[in-house]
Amino acid sequence: MSADSPHLYLTGYRGTGKSTVAKLLGNALSLPVWDSDREIETRSNSTIKAIFERHGETAFRDLEEAVVRDLSSGETAIIALGGGAILRESTRKTILETGLCVWLIASPRTLLKRIRSDAGSRDTRPALTTEQSDLREIETLLNARVPLYQQASDFEISTESADCDALAPQIAAWYRTQSQSR
Repeated sequence: MSADSPHLYLTGYRGTGKSTVAKLLGNALSLPVWDSDREIETRSNSTIKAIFERHGETAFRDLEEAVVRDLSSGETAIIALGGGAILRESTRKTILETGLCVWLIASPRTLLKRIRSDAGSRDTRPALTTEQSDLREIETLLNARVPLYQQASDFEISTESADCDALAPQIAAWYRTQSQSR
């Protein structure tokens, strides 16, 4: 890819496979990979869960916005976004102005299964926290976020049953075509 190619952002709800697909795409496209959540944790020397607990969601979103803005000003890269990065209009604008965005999609039941099976997530990510059932909370958040994911993304792909190893080449081929016509 050329130095002036657009970034390739991956968005979607927690558990859709953004981090895994990003690594595979980095290899396929020979681009560096950034995970905005990992970068937030590195810069704050804290887990996302601790940031939410100590400072609240607004402080976390401020950090997230700054990290996405910083990453977007660097060399062309694959950037895996946190599931809520699209909540801020300014972050969506950064994504739209500096890259191409793929929305990874899975059903609420699949997401719940993946979230529950990720032991490390319990230590580093905020819990599903409302008084609703975990499944209902995922459904509620997805319903609110779907229009924002649609607004921020250029392409969508289901991770419901597909293996990430099979999805990465499809996304890479789409990105090559789109970045050449940009």
